[in-house]
Amino acid sequence: MNIRKTVDYSTMFATLEAVMEAELPQMELYCEIGKAVCAHMEKGAAVAAAEFLKEQYPDMTGFSPRNVRRMRDFWQMYGDMPELLGEALHLNWTQNVVIMEAELTAEERRWYIRQAAAQNLSKSELLQMIENSAHLESILDEKVDVWYNEGNDKISERTQHEEDPVYLPRQYLPQPHGRVRDEGLGTEGWVGITVSYRISGYQSGGDRQHSLSSVFYYFLTEQVKVLVQSILISILHDFR
Repeated sequence: MNIRKTVDYSTMFATLEAVMEAELPQMELYCEIGKAVCAHMEKGAAVAAAEFLKEQYPDMTGFSPRNVRRMRDFWQMYGDMPELLGEALHLNWTQNVVIMEAELTAEERRWYIRQAAAQNLSKSELLQMIENSAHLESILDEKVDVWYNEGNDKISERTQHEEDPVYLPRQYLPQPHGRVRDEGLGTEGWVGITVSYRISGYQSGGDRQHSLSSVFYYFLTEQVKVLVQSILISILHDFR
């Protein structure tokens, strides 16, 4: 025959009485009640606290065993996270119960707490948001906002040319007739030289051969480029 052991809850009752006399706002009151119950690990602590409160304060509501267990759970959930606890205390009890009883991570709870506070969400609205996983949509929107900015646009524009590692500046690309334009050399504006080149994508008037000249143009400094092109022009004139 099992004999139920009598538990002394006098310390908890004294704490509850002090909390009730402090005339705290509802959320702070419920938080302190939950804290007092959590100080006692006995299985029946929440029920004992509910019975004490209903007996001592018969005109007050909200102290059913189920609700007192929720107060205990509230403190267990947020007691070691002061910042999140402070945000939760700005909601009403119904909003907190909805968020607390949903299967959410700490960061997800933080998101819904802030949304509930900012939009003053009703119970049904908050439940609908949680059911639809609204926080996931918000995270995706934030990632898109981070990616689509001016800096990333410039990076994207630059890397469009990196599919093929060798490309020529515009002034060295062949024209539709297959010749290269000579700019800034102080000599004849058009030079009858056909230059093999390689760039990403098809260009009319040229081929896609791997060319040593294009590799040199790409890697040499601007001064050496000018020197090489001048030599080519000189050789061409000699042949003429």
